Amino acid sequence: MNRSRERGEGRLGSVIGLLVLAWVVYLVVNVGPAYFANYALKDKMNEVCRTPKAGPLTDERILDQLHRYVREEGLDSYIGRQQFVVTTLDTSRRISLTYEREVRYFPGMSPKVITFVNDVDQPLVF
Repeated sequence: MNRSRERGEGRLGSVIGLLVLAWVVYLVVNVGPAYFANYALKDKMNEVCRTPKAGPLTDERILDQLHRYVREEGLDSYIGRQQFVVTTLDTSRRISLTYEREVRYFPGMSPKVITFVNDVDQPLVF
């Protein structure tokens, strides 16, 4: 075997690639849950927003249902019941929520604040 052409290059590129891969894994573990939880909350808001106007679900009961979901998912340290705004009209319902969550993009650095704005407007099911 002729090894005269081997120079041993590429080690720095491999180290940088591993560092980037480690940072992506860190982001998935630390930042991902905040976005996944927000997506699930918005899905629940859409589901609740479609409930019929006639019946036992008043705006207060909708707030109770959403707050119960927030507690079950462990988001109550970020979201309070008073942060939800429910507006029911004759043909549609709107639920709005704005909240903040701190996440770390790099280990050892101070956390950054992400502001989530959820605004759901759905026609009522009759």
